[in-house]
Amino acid sequence: MTADAPPDDTGAPRQVSVYDRPSRVSVDPPLGRLDAPLHGRDALIDEIIGPHADAGTLPCVHILCGMGGSGKSHVALEIARRARASGRAVWWVQATRLNSGMREVVSQLGASETQVDHAWAGLVSATDLVWRYLNQARQPWLLIFDNVDDPATLGPAGGVLADGTGWLRHPEAENGIVLVTTRDGNRATWGTWSVLHQVRPLSAEAGAQVLADRAGAEAGDLADAQELARDLGGLPLALRAAGNYLRSVNASPVFRGSTTITTFAAYRSALERRFRSPRGASDVDLDESLGLELVREVDDISLDLLARRDLQQSRPLLNVLACLSVSPVPYEAVLKPAILAASPLFEGLTARQRVKVLEGIGDLALVDFDVRADGTDPAFAHVLSLHPLVHAMFRDRDEVRQHIDEYHRLVMTLLLAATEGQNPDDPAAWSNWDVLVPHVAEAVHEYLAPQRQKHDPETVQRALELTRLAARYLIAVGLPGSAHGIVDPIVRGCAAYDHDPDRPEVLALRHELGRTWLERGQPEMAERVLREVIADRTRVLGSDDADTLASRHKLSKAIMAQRRWPQAEAELRQIVAAEDQVRGPEHWDTMVVRHSLALAVLAQQRAEEAEEMLTAILEVRYRKWPLNQPETWLARHTLARCMQHLGRLDEAERELRATLATVEPRYADRNEVLAIRAGLAAVLLLRGRIDQAIEAYELLLADRRRLLGDAHPDTLQVEGALRRLRAGEDQ
Repeated sequence: MTADAPPDDTGAPRQVSVYDRPSRVSVDPPLGRLDAPLHGRDALIDEIIGPHADAGTLPCVHILCGMGGSGKSHVALEIARRARASGRAVWWVQATRLNSGMREVVSQLGASETQVDHAWAGLVSATDLVWRYLNQARQPWLLIFDNVDDPATLGPAGGVLADGTGWLRHPEAENGIVLVTTRDGNRATWGTWSVLHQVRPLSAEAGAQVLADRAGAEAGDLADAQELARDLGGLPLALRAAGNYLRSVNASPVFRGSTTITTFAAYRSALERRFRSPRGASDVDLDESLGLELVREVDDISLDLLARRDLQQSRPLLNVLACLSVSPVPYEAVLKPAILAASPLFEGLTARQRVKVLEGIGDLALVDFDVRADGTDPAFAHVLSLHPLVHAMFRDRDEVRQHIDEYHRLVMTLLLAATEGQNPDDPAAWSNWDVLVPHVAEAVHEYLAPQRQKHDPETVQRALELTRLAARYLIAVGLPGSAHGIVDPIVRGCAAYDHDPDRPEVLALRHELGRTWLERGQPEMAERVLREVIADRTRVLGSDDADTLASRHKLSKAIMAQRRWPQAEAELRQIVAAEDQVRGPEHWDTMVVRHSLALAVLAQQRAEEAEEMLTAILEVRYRKWPLNQPETWLARHTLARCMQHLGRLDEAERELRATLATVEPRYADRNEVLAIRAGLAAVLLLRGRIDQAIEAYELLLADRRRLLGDAHPDTLQVEGALRRLRAGEDQ
C-alpha cells in the first residue's frame, strides 16, 4: 500500500509504503560545535530565552537572520544549551533533513508508529500531526530549524510560509519556542507572528576574544587582535578561520620559513597584500588563502541561492560594488539601470530587476541599507554597505579578474554619470561629493595603477575627469593634502597609461596639482608648477582661453602668498580685463579674480580703493548667489579688514559677526570660517574688549588644535597671540 507522502529531504515528492519505516535520525542539538566561548551575543540571546522568555505575552517564533558566516547557528546552539540546562526539551532539525527530522520530533513527543506512518504516507497531514503534539506537550520545549535558506520548505504545499500552516507555525502553547536560522531577512517572508533578529558582525572587542580563543597567546596581544577583527569586519566565520589558521601554523613542528604568518599583525599585513593591493601587483601571492576558503564557499552558497530565485544579476552587481570603495555607496545615484543594462555584464537589466536584485542581496544580508542623516538629496542619502570581507572576496574573484577591463569601463561610466549636476565648488553639492569621493579615489587608483599593462583611452579619459572633479571638491572643503594624494601619482604616471602631459585633461590635473601646493602653504612649488601649466596651456589652448586664465589666476595667488604685491596686482588686472571679455564681468570666476585683485590692493595700504572694489563685488554676489558661499564669506572678511585699516572698528565687528551668522554648523570648521573668527578676535582686541578677545582666541585655539594639530603654523600663530595677550594682561 502506497500513497503520496511529504516531500523527501530535498523537497521532491515521493511514494513510500506505510510499512517501510525509514531509519531514525538524531534531532539532538550538536553542542560539540561549541568548542569555545561565545562572545558578544548575550544581549541577542536574552531577547529570545532570557529571564522573561517564558512570559506568555512574548513572541514564540524567532528568526535569526544574517549573512553567511555571521554565526547564526552558533547563537542558536548556545540558546539550545541554555534551554536544555533550564529543563526544556530541545530539538535541532537541519533544513536538509527536514522531513526525517520532524518525523523524529513527533515520535519523541509520543505519536504512535501507526500515526506517523499514516502521516508520512500522505493519508493525513504530517504537519498537522506534529503541531498537534507540540501544542499538547506539557514540558517546555524549543524547536530549532537550522540553515533554512529556502524558507518555502517550511511552508505548506501550495501555500506560503506566512500562512502559518506548514512546518513553521506559531505555537498555541505558551511554553513552546521556535527558532529558525536563515540568510533570508525579508520581513514579508516570515509572517507578522515571527520576530526577526539580525545577527550582526561582532564588535572589535568581541572579535578579538574570538581570535584569542582560537589562536592562543603566541599570536599576539588583544590590541593586535582587535585591529585584525576590524579588518575582518567582525565576521565570526572569518575570525574563527583566521584564529584556526594561526593556531595551526604555530603548532606545526615544521619550519615554514622566516616569512611565515604567525601573529595577528602579520596576518593583517598578509590580508592587506592579498585583498587591497592593485590587481596584478607583483608582491601578491594568489595562493595565500589565509584559511579563508570557507568564507568564499559560504559566499558561493548565497550566490547559488540568489540564482535559484532568478536573481542571476546579483553576482555581477556584487562584483561592481567590490570595484568601488568599501565605504557606503549611494546606490540610486551610482547604479543607474540604463548604464548597467548597456554593459555586456548586465545585458537586458531593467529598473525593476535592479530593485529585485538589491532587495535579494539585502534579504541575504550581503549588504546593509541605510539613510545618511546629513544627506538632503535622496539619491545620495540612501546608501548601501558591503561587508568589508565580502567586498574583499568579491574583488578577488576570478570572474572579476577575467573581465576586469569591462568592470573598469562600467564603473568609470557609472561614477562619472553620478557627478552630473554636482558642482564640486558648490557647497550645496558637498554632502553628495562626500559620499562619492571614496569610490572615485578607489576606482581611479585601481585602474590607473602602474602595474596595469593595458588602458582603454575612453576609460582613461573618464578616470582623469573624475580625478579632476574629486580634487576640486577636496580643495574646496579644505583638504588639499587629500587632493594632492589623489592627483600627484596620476600626473607623474601619465606615461604609463599612454597620455601626453599636454592633453587638455592632463593639463587640467596639473592645474589642480598646482592648486594643492598653493593650498598646502608651499607657494614656491605652486608657482613653479603653474608656470609650466600656463606655458603649455597657452601653447595648446591659447592665451585667452578660460582654462589658461584660471591657471594665471592661481599663479597670481602664489605670487601674493610670497608678498610680491605689485607683480601680483599687474597680473590680476590683465586677467580681469581678459575675463570680462571671455566669461563676462559678473561671471563667478570673474568675481573671484576681482576679489584677489582687491586683496593685492589692500596689501599695498590702499584700503579705500580696496573697499570700493569689494563693495561692487558684494553687490553682485548678494544679487546673484546665496549668502552662505565661502567666496562671499571671504569677500566680506576682506571688506571688514578694509574697515579695520580705516579705523572703523565698530563697522568691522558688525560685518564679521553678520558673516559668521550666515555659516551653517556643518561648515563651522572650514579654514575660511576660522580665519573670520581670528579677524573678529583681533578687532575685539583693538577695541579694548580684552576679556572677549581672550575668550575668542581660546575657543579658536581649541579648534585649531583639534583640526590642525599643535604644530601647525596657524595653531602656533593663535597660540602666540593668546600668550602675548595674557602676558600684557598680567602686567
